Amino acid sequence: MRLFFSLNFSPETVRAMEDVQRRLKAFAPSGVYPPPQNLHLTLAFLGEVPDHQEGEVRNILESLSPVPMVLEFSRVGKFTQGDKELWWLGAQPCPELETLRAHLISRLELCRFSPDRKPFRPHVTLARKVMFPGRVPCWEELRPPEIQAPCGRGTLMRSRLTPAGPVYWELAGKAPL
Repeated sequence: MRLFFSLNFSPETVRAMEDVQRRLKAFAPSGVYPPPQNLHLTLAFLGEVPDHQEGEVRNILESLSPVPMVLEFSRVGKFTQGDKELWWLGAQPCPELETLRAHLISRLELCRFSPDRKPFRPHVTLARKVMFPGRVPCWEELRPPEIQAPCGRGTLMRSRLTPAGPVYWELAGKAPL
């Protein structure tokens, strides 16, 4: 099964993120836009994990000590993927988030899991495979008013890839202390 750890958001926060998606979609209607229920911040991506290790992964989630935090999203950016782009909404630095992620990565490595080791750039994916048929918007046209996102509940998510895009569902969650 394909697993990752994430932070998910309140309906109010998701609606604010959808506003940014709509602005991007006005310039690039043919991108692949995750549905609202898929908007999340990935803490660690594990990829394929054998079914018999699910309990061990759940125990790692239980070992975390998430704390309440408010993430501030005020940046829009992109990662280039060949001739297409992945556009994201970026979070400002947050010590509580960095601590949570560092503890998670440490626990995963102690248990001999190999999380993705790319540099951590906390973001929410707005769209994949973005191509602009006309003018590319400037950052100011997409940048949201600062989105304050209360969170802290860590989740273990499962994903399944489909032709219409990934489908996610929560396997377990751990609320802040």
